[in-house]
Amino acid sequence: MDDLALAILLTAGPLGATDVIYFHLWKFRLFERPESVKEELTHIGRGVLVPVVTGLLLLGHPSGLWFWAVAALFAVDALNTLLDVMVEPASRAPRIVPPAELAVHFVGTTLMGAAWAVFMVAGWDARNGPTAIVPRGESFLPGWSLGLGY
Repeated sequence: MDDLALAILLTAGPLGATDVIYFHLWKFRLFERPESVKEELTHIGRGVLVPVVTGLLLLGHPSGLWFWAVAALFAVDALNTLLDVMVEPASRAPRIVPPAELAVHFVGTTLMGAAWAVFMVAGWDARNGPTAIVPRGESFLPGWSLGLGY
C-alpha cells in the first residue's frame, strides 16, 4: 500500500509542473514581478521538497530514521504550502489568482495531503525499524513507471 503514496506523488508532479510552467512562468511571468518574490520562493521550495520525497520513495521503503525524515519533508512541504497561500494574494495584487489556477492548487494540495497520509499509515510499522531504505519488491506500479521519477 505504501506504493500508493509514490503513485500519488507521480501524479501530483506533472500537475505542479503545469502550475509553475504555465501560470507562473508563461502566462503571468511572476518572476518579473518584485511583488511575487515570496510566492516564487515557496514554489522553489516545493520544487526541491517534492522531488526529494519522490526520489526517496522511488529508492524503496523508508524505515527508522528515514521514515521520520520523509515524514518531516512532507510536514515542511505542508508548511511551505501554507506560506504560499498566505503570500499569494499580495503577490498577485491588483489582480487575483484565476479560478483555473486555484483549482490546480486545490487538487495539488489535496494530492500532497493524500500522499502524506498514505505514507504515514502504510509506513507506520517501519517507524521504529532499522534505519534503512528497504529496496522495493513487488509493486502494483508497472516497472516502466518507476523510471519516470528518475
